[in-house]
Amino acid sequence: MPPAIVLVLVAGWIERTYFGKPLQPTPPQVDTVSKSEWIDRTVSDAVVIEADPEPFEGVAEELGASPRALQRVRDDTVFRSSDDEAWFQIWMTLRSDANRVERAAVREVSFAELFGQPRSFRGRLVKIRGTIHRLQRVAAPPNQFNIEGYWQAWLEPQDGPASPIVVYFLNIPEGFPEGMNIREPVEVVGYFFKRWAYAATDTVRLAPLVMARQPIWRPDLPKASDVNALSTYALITMGALVALTFFGIRLANRAPQKVARQEPIDLTATLSNIELFSTSQALQRLSETEKGIDPDQTEEKLQ
Repeated sequence: MPPAIVLVLVAGWIERTYFGKPLQPTPPQVDTVSKSEWIDRTVSDAVVIEADPEPFEGVAEELGASPRALQRVRDDTVFRSSDDEAWFQIWMTLRSDANRVERAAVREVSFAELFGQPRSFRGRLVKIRGTIHRLQRVAAPPNQFNIEGYWQAWLEPQDGPASPIVVYFLNIPEGFPEGMNIREPVEVVGYFFKRWAYAATDTVRLAPLVMARQPIWRPDLPKASDVNALSTYALITMGALVALTFFGIRLANRAPQKVARQEPIDLTATLSNIELFSTSQALQRLSETEKGIDPDQTEEKLQ
């Protein structure tokens, strides 16, 4: 056992040193600090130009809202009154045509793409993966679409950087945890809205904002203990061999010893086949044998 344990430890060290997974490079950090001043949401800053209203049914197939409504959305700001039209049109698209979103061929994008190209992705379907760390219910502003509220989630992108993507969900799956300190891996398919400004703990920062019907939940599986795989298999094998040896010895000791039974010897029958001679006869047979004469033949002649 001591040499085997030493061998296992050496093999584990070799595997960790030369065959371990290479360290993943840290994704580059993106500067999300807002360069503009904080904007008060209560102040209306939209300039409305009278025009013939575009029906909602006329929304382009690849967009979640009408082009006119999307053009009024401004990046690097909080929610503004000019965002409301596109905001609620996207919600109506998600609520009324869920099959369209599920059937669409959606491109998976990264944090850097959404952050750096907000105009290119505005109103278009995107797919992102990551881990939700915060989820809370927020109330919707007064609207005519009977939308009372939605779920605000802060998602850490799967491939970094360590900056959040804000996702608003219309619904969440049954049993999905909520709170300010959770960790749930998800996949999100939704419409990109804008690069949104929010008050962080240090300053005003920016984050991509996506609107989705509900997350595709991928809960964390219990993680296996961080034990070297080779060492584990070797210890299990050694334990199995020791156990088999122990039980083999026990079974061998418990097995009945089979002793060959001997039949009792019949002395009468044995002695009946032995010829008894007197002393003189025995000497005579010995002398005849020395002379080369067969005693049995001599005896037959005498008879």
